[in-house]
Amino acid sequence: MTDHGAGAPLRLITIPFSHYCDKARWALDRAGVPYREEGHLPLAHALPALRAGGRRTVPVLVTRSGALADSTDILRYLDAFVPAGRALFPRAPDALRAEVESLEERFDRDLGPATRRVVYFHLLPDEAAAFSLMARSFRSPEGGAAAPPPWFGPRMFRAYFPVARAVMRRAMRIEAASAERSRGEIRAAFDAVNERLRDGRPFLAGDRFSAADLTFAALAAPVLLPEHHPVPLPALAGLPAALRALVEALRAEPAGAFGLRMYREQRARRAADAAA
Repeated sequence: MTDHGAGAPLRLITIPFSHYCDKARWALDRAGVPYREEGHLPLAHALPALRAGGRRTVPVLVTRSGALADSTDILRYLDAFVPAGRALFPRAPDALRAEVESLEERFDRDLGPATRRVVYFHLLPDEAAAFSLMARSFRSPEGGAAAPPPWFGPRMFRAYFPVARAVMRRAMRIEAASAERSRGEIRAAFDAVNERLRDGRPFLAGDRFSAADLTFAALAAPVLLPEHHPVPLPALAGLPAALRALVEALRAEPAGAFGLRMYREQRARRAADAAA
């Protein structure tokens, strides 16, 4: 495949601090595939995503052969660029592959929406916290910090944010009852991972890093706030008290420690690093 040839980087359309976007970004970084990230604020992301050939959601990965608008599809696509021994999904259609696929699907379906809803439930009422998160989240094509859009100052943000907050609450059904249900879904996912880790295994399925590990860590990141996340996440001390207590409790569990370890040990690795 030649989509990642020299001079032709892929395009990744994102909301930079989105955990689903970091799931895709992590796979790109790990595969060592050149790409250019185009970050947008919530709501402002919809039109670029559609224009890129995706839906109204991100991430969208634009390749020479078309656009991929689902994070799992992006992981599968990138597996074609790595050796079989480093593929996120085992190549052979056996029990291990089925196990990885089942775990990845569960985390993608249940954990990701739950962590997003719970964090937004606590952060959206806090205008200052929301501004800090959005303003610090932009990345340059080289992966460093980049300036937010020219209009994104405190005055314009105050006009933009109430509309964005209302739409996000409605679209993601962010309310007290749904947030409580989502806490239960987080609890169920962490309990399942805690149980898997009881036997001392280093990874969730098999003896090496897979899509199951990447997906759990990436989609748990909003309630773990890993230090090695590529986009600056809110500081623990600045969180609302209820959210801070949840993060501290989850970090202390085996599943939380596992997610933090995946960011610490696996997140920054690229294909060349692993080969070396």
